[in-house]
Amino acid sequence: MVIPMKKKGFYVFVIVLAASAGCFFCKWYFGRCDILPQCAVASVAEARVRPQKTSISSTRRMLAAQVLVFKSRDYPQVEQCMINLKHAGVNTVIVRAFQNRGDRVYRFSQPQCKAGVYFETSHAPVVDPVLARIVSIGHRHGLKVFAWMETRKMPLHLAYAEPFTALGYNFETRSFEPIRAWSIFDETVEERLIGLYEDVVGSGIDGILIQDDLVMHQYEDFSSKAVALFAQETGRVLDPQTLYDGVFQDKEGRWLVSRYSDTFWLWARWKNQKLLNLARKLIHAAKAAAPEIEVAMNFMYESVTAPDNALAWLSQSLDEAMKLPLDFYAIMAYHRQMKKELQLSDGAAYNKISTMTATLLNVIDDPHKILMKVQMSDWDTRKQIPADEANQVFKRINNQGRVSLAFIPYSPRVPLQVIGHYFQ
Repeated sequence: MVIPMKKKGFYVFVIVLAASAGCFFCKWYFGRCDILPQCAVASVAEARVRPQKTSISSTRRMLAAQVLVFKSRDYPQVEQCMINLKHAGVNTVIVRAFQNRGDRVYRFSQPQCKAGVYFETSHAPVVDPVLARIVSIGHRHGLKVFAWMETRKMPLHLAYAEPFTALGYNFETRSFEPIRAWSIFDETVEERLIGLYEDVVGSGIDGILIQDDLVMHQYEDFSSKAVALFAQETGRVLDPQTLYDGVFQDKEGRWLVSRYSDTFWLWARWKNQKLLNLARKLIHAAKAAAPEIEVAMNFMYESVTAPDNALAWLSQSLDEAMKLPLDFYAIMAYHRQMKKELQLSDGAAYNKISTMTATLLNVIDDPHKILMKVQMSDWDTRKQIPADEANQVFKRINNQGRVSLAFIPYSPRVPLQVIGHYFQ
């Protein structure tokens, strides 16, 4: 068949155009295919060098000063203390909210009784409600203020007698004796403590530190209510003769136990759960009054270094306490106390602090929840810890991770230059 010239030219044009388009498409397509593997390789390479995603702390980092007593004569001097602490990097001041007999009173207060609390309440004697004003001063300078609260030793509107107080076993006389500490198994004691934790929130505080008196020693509580409840819930009888074995007195006059029976360990765990139940009620009471309230709890160093001893001696378990709605775990990492009690050298005490911090970082999900408390005064001599010694302790903690920090006690002699170096 013969194609006319005009149509023939038209078809040639179409064929050329299609061929060109095809060439362009092939070049684009196959060029694209050459690029895609390069992109994939680049993505793999990037993934290999990209750092792994790390968990972001959901808790603020607390940098705290714990105050046993302000030596200030008036509120302007209290304010100057707050300013000095703020300049040193402190973001939280933990203030003693109770007054036991023998405690030093705040010099700027006007005490109405010898023992009680420093906030308005009907559940305990009120020494002078100065806490609200201290909170106001702290807030003026951007500081959070925590109320340091007791439990079993808290002054209450109750008589120190049964059924309110605990009963202990005296290893020397092999008899029971009343203890000057409340029994957590008494409903009235529990009600008063819950009421106090609700009322202290009214002073405007930002948080609460639960004192280390929320423990029970290896020789308590043998009160009638405790013994009856233990028998009811476990079917076991509490008899000191079957709890302890190999009781002896060391060269310092302390009574020690060589071995504990199975019933003792059951009792220790049972007491721990009862203590944690009370702690949970106190935390819920405070947070119900002010949901934004932060709560910290004190833990003895044995809870980290020797958990079995902490459970036996104090009915304290850090592992079990981690089930509580706590914001901070305040570890009393007091190096001089450990040095004395464990008979350690300076270097060994510092190493113990490092190991404790590393252990905590492995078991607590958020490093900022770990509040390492550093001793700034010798408990026996009451002399100030030298600056280089304090520096060593903070350094050992800091080398393990960026945890929360606190020092105790605050005084005008505390080396704030050391504090300022680590409180950043």
